[in-house]
Amino acid sequence: MGKYALIIVGALIFSVLTYSYALKNALFHSNVRSVQSYSQNQAHNISQSAAMVAINDIRNDSNSNFHPSAGQTYVFPGADQFSPWGDMHGEYHLEVMNQADTLLNLQSTGKFKDTIYRINIGLSKGTTSWNPIIDQAIHAENSVSLGGNDFVKGDVTINSIQSSAVNLGSQPKVKIDGSLMVGPGGDPESVVAGNLTNVGGNTGAMLDLLKYTMPLFPDYPAVSSTGSSVYSSTSLSTSDYNGKYIPEIVLSGNSTLNIDTGEEGDEVVMHVGKFDVQSSSVNLAGSGKLTMYVDTHIDLKGKGTVNEGGDVNQLMVYYKGNQEVELYEETLDFGGNTYFNGSLFADKANIKLYGTAGIQGNVITGGDHVDLKGNAEAISRSIFAPNATVESNGTVYVRGSIISYQFVGSGTTTVEYDPDLDTEWPDLEQIGEDFVVLYWN
Repeated sequence: MGKYALIIVGALIFSVLTYSYALKNALFHSNVRSVQSYSQNQAHNISQSAAMVAINDIRNDSNSNFHPSAGQTYVFPGADQFSPWGDMHGEYHLEVMNQADTLLNLQSTGKFKDTIYRINIGLSKGTTSWNPIIDQAIHAENSVSLGGNDFVKGDVTINSIQSSAVNLGSQPKVKIDGSLMVGPGGDPESVVAGNLTNVGGNTGAMLDLLKYTMPLFPDYPAVSSTGSSVYSSTSLSTSDYNGKYIPEIVLSGNSTLNIDTGEEGDEVVMHVGKFDVQSSSVNLAGSGKLTMYVDTHIDLKGKGTVNEGGDVNQLMVYYKGNQEVELYEETLDFGGNTYFNGSLFADKANIKLYGTAGIQGNVITGGDHVDLKGNAEAISRSIFAPNATVESNGTVYVRGSIISYQFVGSGTTTVEYDPDLDTEWPDLEQIGEDFVVLYWN
């Protein structure tokens, strides 16, 4: 028995030693994993915290380095470099790429000892409803110039504080019967070239800049089928055009086109390639609302009328110009004794309103020039062209307001602000002020 007892005792001792070694080995690996997990978590915390700092800076500072120009990339602290973060006992690296000013790609890398953790974040400005508040006759970003016989019935505002940004001439005659407010910190005595007695109301400086943002141009509807072009007098039922693509509407020689818009509450859509009305009439029959999308050409001349006598809020026209050749000098021509009763939004086209032409409704354009000449008349809630020079020459009358980059009046121009116009703003969106997170991974 003694011999077997020794064998049993030896086996037990071997088992205990083996187990002890395995336990120590397991504890060692467990500690290694704990250290690795801690390092990973800490690197993750650094990466995430650095990203939040950058995002807050982008949202709160319009001149943030973390919001580079379109197509540019900002790297902090430098390529393949890390900046120490003492409170986090680690380091971080940030890169932000601006993709065409529509998306910011933020890459944040956290480093703790030898462990690196990287996250990628997409930021974009969301959209909000477009509903500009306009309570003045004329607003300009850069300059306002009024000729000897020009008259503004209402207030004038300008963001600029540059010397002679407002030119009222030297004649002792009231040209602005309301107030004139210049940019924040500006001195009207310096900003105005001419006599301040040309201003009937108060003069002073605004507390904040006025920001007038272009709305987003809407996407055109998908084309399911093609309808027939129109070249002579006819009537279109809703089934003839609603949801279809009409290549051309070209009228001349006193032709008449009657468009059925359905019943009250109906919203019908017409997609047209070319819209050209010369000495002819386009009438809306029905109580529904017509939205017209025009691709490449709009021209109204020679006593051409659209929706004359109808409801101004019944017609909305969108014009995007020639996308194929990317011409940014395209022009919408309204000449002769023409009349357009509806609202118009041009993506990037310049607008000409000549002769005795008239528009009643909102005029919105992202173009860089609006010409009002002859005996032109615009009765609108607004000529909204914040990127454009709005130039008026002749016996021009605008009832509503003008939003421009710069306004130049000559001849006998009257701009009369009217708060009681019944023209509604179209249902549009604009880019919001704040960045929202699209993805975080």
